[in-house]
Amino acid sequence: MDITSLSTSLSRQSVQQSASLQVQKMAMDGAKEQGADLARMMESTRAITDPALGSRVDILA
Repeated sequence: MDITSLSTSLSRQSVQQSASLQVQKMAMDGAKEQGADLARMMESTRAITDPALGSRVDILA
């Protein structure tokens, strides 16, 4: 293998690795955003104040 083809091959691998890392970073950032959104959504839900609410079904109505 000559120097030029070796250099081209190494350069191509470097570019592919950089692109792969950028895609992985984007995926991680998206997952972090989704996790933060889920945490905010769970915090915004209210707890049921009446513990008996939903424990009985009126079948005679």
